[in-house]
Amino acid sequence: MPVVTQVLGDTSTDGNRIRLQIIVDDHEVNEIVLCRNDVQSVVGLLIALGGQALSRSGSEQEPSTTLARPFPVDLITLGDDGRGEPVLVFSVGATALAFNFERDQLAELGRTLLAASARTDGLVN
Repeated sequence: MPVVTQVLGDTSTDGNRIRLQIIVDDHEVNEIVLCRNDVQSVVGLLIALGGQALSRSGSEQEPSTTLARPFPVDLITLGDDGRGEPVLVFSVGATALAFNFERDQLAELGRTLLAASARTDGLVN
């Protein structure tokens, strides 16, 4: 199976398309153009397939955060999904990632986010 060795990308001048160049085995270049509205479904698919690959490998390994690239988050929402289930939503550009949690996990996550966002340079009202 070919191995992806590099991924490059840019956006169209009008912001409606995203072009990806996927380089395989250091020489074969494949180009994909996505409409901005399709980004969320592609991201969701990649996350689902990554989880499936990890579970099929039989590994107890957790996904590595050392290779993670931080992205600017536009909005973080803690709430419910309209059916009463707790959900955490991260909005990054044209993509919203939603994660379901158990209520006790969501409460702990909320406390952690509040503590992490607290100012340390003085007292605040």
